[in-house]
Amino acid sequence: MVNIPLSAIINGERVIAPDLSDSEWSELKAQHRKGLTITMPCCGMSGHLRTSKCGLKHFYHAHRSDECGGEPESLNHLRLKNQIYQICKAEGWDAQPEYQSPAGDWRADVYATRGERSVVFEIQLSKISQEELQEREEKYARDGIESYWLLRNYLDPQPYYEAWGDYEIPLNFQNIDRSDLRLTHERLYYVRKGIRTIGINSDNKTLCTTKNPSTGLREWVWYVLNGDYSHYLADVKAQHQRCARLRDSVLPVLHELTELKDKYYCYRRDLKRLYAVFKSNTWDNPTTLREEINLMYALFKRFKDALWKVYSPKNGFVWKTNSYSEGKYRELDLVSENQISSIREQVRDLKELEARFSSIFNDLDHYLEHNGRKNQIVVRTIERGTLHKPDDIEQVTHKPDNKKQEQVIHKPNDRKREQEEKVYFEFVKVLPTPDLVSQRGWKYTNPYGCTWSINKDDAIEFEQKGYGKIVKQDSS
Repeated sequence: MVNIPLSAIINGERVIAPDLSDSEWSELKAQHRKGLTITMPCCGMSGHLRTSKCGLKHFYHAHRSDECGGEPESLNHLRLKNQIYQICKAEGWDAQPEYQSPAGDWRADVYATRGERSVVFEIQLSKISQEELQEREEKYARDGIESYWLLRNYLDPQPYYEAWGDYEIPLNFQNIDRSDLRLTHERLYYVRKGIRTIGINSDNKTLCTTKNPSTGLREWVWYVLNGDYSHYLADVKAQHQRCARLRDSVLPVLHELTELKDKYYCYRRDLKRLYAVFKSNTWDNPTTLREEINLMYALFKRFKDALWKVYSPKNGFVWKTNSYSEGKYRELDLVSENQISSIREQVRDLKELEARFSSIFNDLDHYLEHNGRKNQIVVRTIERGTLHKPDDIEQVTHKPDNKKQEQVIHKPNDRKREQEEKVYFEFVKVLPTPDLVSQRGWKYTNPYGCTWSINKDDAIEFEQKGYGKIVKQDSS
């Protein structure tokens, strides 16, 4: 890119065009017409003087220079460069536009010094690769210079998120509040790469920061020179790193908590299945069995209560509303390591409680599946109100005479159905829906893991669909 310099070398001295008065500028033009040589500092080629439509004094190349690229630098770039230069001077800083480093390996749009601080401002209205940006930034860091990059349309009001592995993906870590992990481009580049950036809005007149989508150039430059902007970015990085450490600390226990929650929902479904088996068979000692089932339900209630206690506001879990679906979800507001330690202890107790429940549950599951003495299985539908839902724990009472509790699909007075050929069909423990409807229109409710005597055609259909297997013909 061809530079449009604010400065030039004249008679061996560096002259900054905006610093000249109108009369001095006119005199310089007259001398140039008489043969005064103007040398472009960027490439050493000859140049001329010019005033832009907005009255900005500057120099330009007399001929196209391969050293400076092929396309001219924009007047917007020139204007911003001059404005930053003038602001730095007004704030009492020793400022120079288009400053060349002593080693000659970098050249800044604006270089300002005061005391022990050295600051450069780089205006990048065209695209720049990540590699070139990082390479130029490393030179400034090497020389102990604070660098600030103004990047056109680079900052987006919408948040970008921290990279995970080799990809930049939205954070969705097990219901963690992402507010302190969310990174706009401004924050992302400083936290991840140590590069201080700010966005230039498309009008090239205002800047955009995370805090303010439209801030004035003078306000921001003053913010930089005063040291506040650098402190702000440092605080953002420290807060992000702190939150990231807490996140990494809590993730393992949240994975465990999620697994326990998934188990809870599986247990809740399987308890309905066990109760259906219990109601569908005759047992040698129903009183003892009923006591075991009551104990299982009591343990399940303790497990459920302890689970939802972990997901409480006391631990930092709060309900949020999805802005798109209006649905509710929980988020964990990370506060401290003590908070995480408390959650970790509660999950450890919850795992012990789940293990106790699981032990009696598995024993009952095995017993009810293999030890029914006199099988009285018929195709039934057990109304939801009669199933003991784990959310409404109560004592299991077997009421064989309560006709409202069971509604038999198979009607004894239907002679046609009495004559149908039947087989014993063992349903698998995991079915796609609570209710299965055959092609003949018969409905089977809550058959999970049960062995029922059903119509042979239905059995063949269900076996083909993977719902279970035919175990034997009905001897009746």
